[in-house]
Amino acid sequence: MKFAALMTLKVNLQNCWEHKLKKLKKFDLLKVKEKLKMQESICDLNTVEADSQKCQTIQNELEQLLDAYNSNVDETAVNAFISNRHLMHKMLDQKEVVLNRLEFLENEKQAIIRQVAHSKVKSDTYHTRKVELNKRIKTERLKKNEDNFGQLKRQK
Repeated sequence: MKFAALMTLKVNLQNCWEHKLKKLKKFDLLKVKEKLKMQESICDLNTVEADSQKCQTIQNELEQLLDAYNSNVDETAVNAFISNRHLMHKMLDQKEVVLNRLEFLENEKQAIIRQVAHSKVKSDTYHTRKVELNKRIKTERLKKNEDNFGQLKRQK
Protein backbone atom coordinates (compact mmCIF):
# COMPACT_ATOMS: atom_id res chain seq x y z
CA MET A 1 0.00 0.00 0.00
CA LYS A 2 2.79 2.36 0.96
CA PHE A 3 4.62 1.53 -2.26
CA ALA A 4 1.54 2.30 -4.41
CA ALA A 5 1.06 5.65 -2.65
CA LEU A 6 4.71 6.55 -3.21
CA MET A 7 4.47 5.57 -6.89
CA THR A 8 1.36 7.71 -7.46
CA LEU A 9 3.06 10.59 -5.65
CA LYS A 10 6.12 10.15 -7.88
CA VAL A 11 3.96 10.12 -11.05
CA ASN A 12 2.09 13.24 -9.89
CA LEU A 13 5.38 15.02 -9.17
CA GLN A 14 6.76 14.05 -12.56
CA ASN A 15 3.63 15.39 -14.26
CA CYS A 16 3.96 18.61 -12.29
CA TRP A 17 7.62 18.99 -13.28
CA GLU A 18 6.84 18.19 -16.91
CA HIS A 19 4.11 20.83 -16.88
CA LYS A 20 6.50 23.43 -15.45
CA LEU A 21 9.21 22.52 -17.93
CA LYS A 22 6.66 22.86 -20.73
CA LYS A 23 5.90 26.35 -19.41
CA LEU A 24 9.61 27.19 -19.52
CA LYS A 25 9.81 25.91 -23.08
CA LYS A 26 6.71 27.94 -23.95
CA PHE A 27 8.30 31.13 -22.61
CA ASP A 28 11.43 30.40 -24.64
CA LEU A 29 9.38 29.91 -27.80
CA LEU A 30 7.34 33.07 -27.19
CA LYS A 31 10.54 35.03 -26.63
CA VAL A 32 12.00 33.72 -29.90
CA LYS A 33 8.75 34.57 -31.70
CA GLU A 34 8.89 38.15 -30.44
CA LYS A 35 12.55 38.40 -31.39
CA LEU A 36 11.70 37.32 -34.94
CA LYS A 37 8.87 39.85 -35.09
CA MET A 38 11.26 42.54 -33.91
CA GLN A 39 13.86 41.60 -36.54
CA GLU A 40 11.19 41.65 -39.25
CA SER A 41 10.02 45.06 -38.08
CA ILE A 42 13.58 46.37 -38.12
CA CYS A 43 14.01 45.12 -41.70
CA ASP A 44 10.77 46.90 -42.63
CA LEU A 45 12.05 50.03 -40.92
CA ASN A 46 15.26 49.90 -42.95
CA THR A 47 13.25 49.52 -46.17
CA VAL A 48 11.02 52.45 -45.27
CA GLU A 49 14.06 54.54 -44.35
CA ALA A 50 15.72 53.79 -47.70
CA ASP A 51 12.51 54.71 -49.55
CA SER A 52 12.28 57.90 -47.52
CA GLN A 53 15.85 58.82 -48.48
CA LYS A 54 15.03 58.31 -52.17
CA CYS A 55 11.93 60.47 -51.90
CA GLN A 56 13.89 63.16 -50.07
CA THR A 57 16.49 63.18 -52.85
CA ILE A 58 13.78 63.48 -55.50
CA GLN A 59 12.13 66.30 -53.58
CA ASN A 60 15.44 68.19 -53.33
CA GLU A 61 16.03 67.81 -57.08
CA LEU A 62 12.51 69.04 -57.84
CA GLU A 63 13.13 72.05 -55.58
CA GLN A 64 16.31 72.86 -57.50
CA LEU A 65 14.53 72.55 -60.85
CA LEU A 66 11.66 74.76 -59.71
CA ASP A 67 14.10 77.35 -58.37
CA ALA A 68 15.93 77.28 -61.69
CA TYR A 69 12.68 77.81 -63.63
CA ASN A 70 11.51 80.57 -61.30
CA SER A 71 14.82 82.44 -61.53
CA ASN A 72 14.75 82.34 -65.34
CA VAL A 73 13.22 85.72 -66.32
CA ASP A 74 14.11 85.88 -70.01
CA GLU A 75 11.75 87.16 -72.63
CA THR A 76 10.26 84.15 -74.33
CA ALA A 77 7.66 83.49 -76.95
CA VAL A 78 4.09 82.80 -75.92
CA ASN A 79 4.25 79.09 -76.79
CA ALA A 80 7.50 78.64 -74.84
CA PHE A 81 5.98 80.48 -71.88
CA ILE A 82 2.88 78.24 -71.95
CA SER A 83 4.94 75.05 -72.19
CA ASN A 84 7.25 76.23 -69.39
CA ARG A 85 4.21 77.00 -67.18
CA HIS A 86 2.75 73.59 -67.99
CA LEU A 87 6.05 71.90 -67.10
CA MET A 88 6.28 73.93 -63.89
CA HIS A 89 2.76 72.87 -62.85
CA LYS A 90 3.66 69.24 -63.51
CA MET A 91 6.75 69.58 -61.33
CA LEU A 92 4.68 71.21 -58.56
CA ASP A 93 2.23 68.31 -58.75
CA GLN A 94 5.11 65.85 -58.51
CA LYS A 95 6.52 67.77 -55.56
CA GLU A 96 3.18 67.47 -53.78
CA VAL A 97 3.04 63.73 -54.49
CA VAL A 98 6.56 63.29 -53.11
CA LEU A 99 5.69 65.31 -49.99
CA ASN A 100 2.62 63.14 -49.41
CA ARG A 101 4.76 60.04 -49.83
CA LEU A 102 7.31 61.39 -47.34
CA GLU A 103 4.54 62.06 -44.83
CA PHE A 104 3.18 58.54 -45.31
CA LEU A 105 6.65 57.03 -44.86
CA GLU A 106 7.19 59.05 -41.69
CA ASN A 107 3.93 57.68 -40.27
CA GLU A 108 5.02 54.17 -41.25
CA LYS A 109 8.36 54.66 -39.48
CA GLN A 110 6.61 55.78 -36.30
CA ALA A 111 4.26 52.76 -36.43
CA ILE A 112 7.16 50.36 -36.93
CA ILE A 113 9.12 51.94 -34.08
CA ARG A 114 6.09 51.52 -31.79
CA GLN A 115 5.80 47.90 -32.92
CA VAL A 116 9.49 47.25 -32.18
CA ALA A 117 9.11 48.82 -28.73
CA HIS A 118 6.04 46.68 -28.06
CA SER A 119 7.90 43.54 -29.12
CA LYS A 120 10.81 44.49 -26.86
CA VAL A 121 8.47 44.92 -23.89
CA LYS A 122 6.80 41.57 -24.58
CA SER A 123 10.17 39.86 -24.91
CA ASP A 124 11.32 41.36 -21.60
CA THR A 125 8.08 40.24 -19.95
CA TYR A 126 8.56 36.69 -21.19
CA HIS A 127 12.11 36.74 -19.88
CA THR A 128 11.05 37.91 -16.41
CA ARG A 129 8.28 35.31 -16.26
CA LYS A 130 10.74 32.62 -17.25
CA VAL A 131 13.19 33.74 -14.56
CA GLU A 132 10.41 33.75 -11.95
CA LEU A 133 9.31 30.27 -12.99
CA ASN A 134 12.91 29.04 -12.85
CA LYS A 135 13.23 30.41 -9.32
CA ARG A 136 10.00 28.71 -8.27
CA ILE A 137 11.11 25.42 -9.79
CA LYS A 138 14.49 25.61 -8.05
CA THR A 139 12.93 26.40 -4.67
CA GLU A 140 10.43 23.56 -5.10
CA ARG A 141 13.22 21.17 -6.03
CA LEU A 142 15.26 22.23 -3.03
CA LYS A 143 12.24 21.83 -0.77
CA LYS A 144 11.51 18.41 -2.27
CA ASN A 145 15.14 17.32 -1.83
CA GLU A 146 15.13 18.54 1.78
CA ASP A 147 11.87 16.66 2.43
CA ASN A 148 13.32 13.48 0.87
CA PHE A 149 16.51 13.90 2.88
CA GLY A 150 14.44 14.43 6.03
CA GLN A 151 12.41 11.28 5.31
CA LEU A 152 15.58 9.27 4.75
CA LYS A 153 16.98 10.51 8.09
CA ARG A 154 13.76 9.53 9.89
CA GLN A 155 13.78 6.07 8.35
CA LYS A 156 17.31 5.36 9.61
